[in-house]
Amino acid sequence: MSEQTAEQVYGLTSEEADVLDEITADDVLADVRSAARAMTRGGFATFDDVLSRCLELAALAAVTPRAGTVERVVRQEWEAGLAAQRAWAGEEGDDRRLDAAFAELQAEGVFARASLGDCVECGEREARALAGASARGWVFFPAGAVETPAPRPTWSPTRSASRSRPPSRASTTSRP
Repeated sequence: MSEQTAEQVYGLTSEEADVLDEITADDVLADVRSAARAMTRGGFATFDDVLSRCLELAALAAVTPRAGTVERVVRQEWEAGLAAQRAWAGEEGDDRRLDAAFAELQAEGVFARASLGDCVECGEREARALAGASARGWVFFPAGAVETPAPRPTWSPTRSASRSRPPSRASTTSRP
């Protein structure tokens, strides 16, 4: 069986394939590092969640890093996050404050979830389905909300494993 070219596999022009050929394993690891840092900073993903998403990212690349390097990069970013968290000494992270606020809303009959859905539309669909008829409304933020740099770290990598995804931008909706 003959080896297929990037043009054939991905439907690229020859110019696009040339750029693809220039991507190295180091480029892929830099993207993995950036993604791991962003997901870790959010504070709403477990180590396993971050690792899984980074492994998926690396698997999609045209050049695959050596075995074990993605996990090593993710672990470095996770450990850097833990070290930064220890340096805060007494400061409470935004993720803890959000948890407390969402718990108060939940107690008042408002469906409140961090990291619900991959986008606002998906989160709203999930909120409608999960809130139930007795909910006074809902508030959530979808995956990706905290995957942007902040002036100071706002995450807490030691959170419980109950969070499955990092959030996006906040969305609130009340029932009429």
